[in-house]
Amino acid sequence: MPNRPVTRQAAAPTTPAAERARAPKHRDFKPALARATPAATPSPARSVPATVQPAVARGPAPTATPVIARVVEPRPASAHAGPTAWSSQANADFRERIAQAERSAEHAQDGYGLRNPSSGALGRYQFVPMALRDIGWMDADGGWTAAAARQGVTDEESFLANPAAQEAAMTAFLARQETILDRGGSLAAVGENITLMDGSSLTLTEGAMVAAAHRRGAGTLARYLAHRQNTPQAPLTGSQRAAFESVEARLRGFADIAYVSERPASRLMARRGGPAAAQGRPRPDGII
Repeated sequence: MPNRPVTRQAAAPTTPAAERARAPKHRDFKPALARATPAATPSPARSVPATVQPAVARGPAPTATPVIARVVEPRPASAHAGPTAWSSQANADFRERIAQAERSAEHAQDGYGLRNPSSGALGRYQFVPMALRDIGWMDADGGWTAAAARQGVTDEESFLANPAAQEAAMTAFLARQETILDRGGSLAAVGENITLMDGSSLTLTEGAMVAAAHRRGAGTLARYLAHRQNTPQAPLTGSQRAAFESVEARLRGFADIAYVSERPASRLMARRGGPAAAQGRPRPDGII
């Protein structure tokens, strides 16, 4: 039998077992996966640490400049180059010391134009209304009298602008204080030694007593003398002690100042032969 050619068929490609075992894809898995996966929770915001600025080195604070109070020394009468309104008066050094004690000598025009806004005291010697009434220059209503008008004074402005009138008022005031001290018996203590409140001793002079009366009045001076001479151990109130300390400050500060009586024809003036009696200088109105 004749041989026939044998026709071989190509072998079918083999499929891996893993691929054969995979189930057919019936539906899309994404919807199911979305339902099974919980919703995402946002993580908390991460805080960013604040940038720490490097410390700046600072030097020590500058020391405050101390304020130095300028002490104004009392100006002696000899410091004035020319004549002054008080230099031609009796007791010129005494008057200058009063102006220094009142702190008016430190001001312009030697204090003649000074007015104290709190007390109303006027001029170089700081006349208060009561003192001007006492010498007859001001009436009870605060008006200026005919005695003041004779010195060219009709109001505060004319008084402050008139040094000669202020010196005339000072003459009248000093004479008035002498009269009150003399009548009250205080001047009889001139030359006596008293023990001050600090235990020290002081000899009383007429000028010092008149200066104390200028500061605190003749009545306060009389009460001070009675206290020191009769009842030095008696207790004092605060106001009494302050008044008596002010009196003692004047007694100390004027103990070395020469003084002649400002009263015309007084027994003290006659005994001492003061310049007012020798020169026959006219006195302003208001002197007793």
